[in-house]
Amino acid sequence: MQLIFGLLYTVLFFSFLVTALFIVFHLLRYTLNRKMAVFSTTLFLVVFVILLMSNAALFFSLPLADLLPMNTL
Repeated sequence: MQLIFGLLYTVLFFSFLVTALFIVFHLLRYTLNRKMAVFSTTLFLVVFVILLMSNAALFFSLPLADLLPMNTL
């Protein structure tokens, strides 16, 4: 069961990364002012990395062995 949750979290983690790349592409490509594009992309990436790392730290700190039953059908 822990393996299933780990795999699901890995899929979720990579979907966050793909979504962030999509947002960064659009911030850089479709902003009229180049200086503002770099600023907004930098701000987005800093906030994104902080939130993603805190999310991962909180997930890996969960005691999944205690929360999930071992013998389930």
